[in-house]
Amino acid sequence: MKFESQILGALFVACFGICALVMGAMLKTTPASVQLASADKVAAVAMVASAHR
Repeated sequence: MKFESQILGALFVACFGICALVMGAMLKTTPASVQLASADKVAAVAMVASAHR
């Protein structure tokens, strides 16, 4: 019984860690459309022009 409890505890910790990393990545990452909207026009045109090569 103790072995199963340790396995379940380790699985819970692993799942919680993965969920925390995924949630952190979703909240921290800024989409490219938002980055383009907040940039100056010259920088935005340069980024779009370089992306279409």
